[in-house]
Amino acid sequence: MKRKEMPKSIIYIKLKSLDDLCRYASNFDYTNSCIMSIKSGGGLRLFAIGESVCDSSIAYYVNIERQEHMISYTYPMPGESENSHFLESPSLQQHYYMGIINISSAGFREAKALKGKEPAIVRLEAPIDLIIAAIKRGVSSESIPQIYAFDCKGKLIMSIAGNLFILADDNHIMYYTVADSTGSSNFVRYKYNENKIDFTDYMGEHSYMYAKIINLAEPFPFFKMPN
Repeated sequence: MKRKEMPKSIIYIKLKSLDDLCRYASNFDYTNSCIMSIKSGGGLRLFAIGESVCDSSIAYYVNIERQEHMISYTYPMPGESENSHFLESPSLQQHYYMGIINISSAGFREAKALKGKEPAIVRLEAPIDLIIAAIKRGVSSESIPQIYAFDCKGKLIMSIAGNLFILADDNHIMYYTVADSTGSSNFVRYKYNENKIDFTDYMGEHSYMYAKIINLAEPFPFFKMPN
């Protein structure tokens, strides 16, 4: 008899804001990631399933008190701020809409740690190396890549979960770099004809390639700063 495969466990990673969750879930077209809701304590937890790391899947979440049926996400443009808010039904305005699926937590096995299956931690020399690698991966998958930013031991870490290069055929590697600051920006852009990067609050200029910055409220539990 074939052995039944155990379902993957979930590692919950808290985000700094609802905007971070919507920025993560939005592909800026009509293929947004699914946002789910479960009861948590006296409120609700909204989350989107992200990358697989070893034998677990990451769920990026925020805690809220109450919700409506969907979220409206305003795309950040010059002179217009990024904004996420709940609503009952879509309006005629040009926003991105994300439905919320209410589920029971039954069947989701939460993992507090990976217990000996932590991914290898690989440092890249500078932020531009991480950003170029992430953008090239995004081009190959026809998506806008995510770069995760969080504080660890007083340093700003920018990272990518999952495999980047043909160094392994699995997802047991996490790449990171130490940055000075993102300037509180939500996107990073790469000007390929000048080989330069900078941080911005919006996308849209055609001479750049972009990646989303997703701000974590806490480090990945499997991230350990090498000495």
